[in-house]
Amino acid sequence: MSSFQKHQNYLFATLIVLVIFASCIKPKSKLAEYGTVFESVMLTDTNVFRGFSLGEKLDLVQKKELEKPTESDSAYLYYEYPLDSEGSFNITYNFDETGLNEIQSDIFINNPEKSDEIFSKFKTFFDEHYGESESHQGFTVWSVRSQKFGGVKINLSDESADFAAEKAPGKISIWIYPDKE
Repeated sequence: MSSFQKHQNYLFATLIVLVIFASCIKPKSKLAEYGTVFESVMLTDTNVFRGFSLGEKLDLVQKKELEKPTESDSAYLYYEYPLDSEGSFNITYNFDETGLNEIQSDIFINNPEKSDEIFSKFKTFFDEHYGESESHQGFTVWSVRSQKFGGVKINLSDESADFAAEKAPGKISIWIYPDKE
């Protein structure tokens, strides 16, 4: 085998290794820029929350959620998820005759000093997707339009100060509901 053929075989083998390596690399999520807590809670940037919009049917939400609900009945689904070493979060989906009509999520941050940063990531995401927020009675609020419900409110709040115990976790809350005003 000539030196040229050996060089050619080496280049071909290197190319195959690079192709295999590149195919194994998971593409970075669009949500990764907002941090791992945000990405774990939101899952996707489609629809209003975790890929769901108000009006969805209970069975569809239950089918698309990652786990079985911790609690459920004919108008209610409740989930709890860990956030690795960061903390945990829960989600409550409430339903009526029109479908999903309210979403609530509480995010518990083990290191309360990170609460401001995580809150800021959620606020930035919602600002970029729904426009500037308003401050209303201690909540950061966005008013958005929905095909099924018309006006929808998204409330975001940092409730970490509500925990008075030393070394208590930080708490960020999200509440999404039809605007009935």
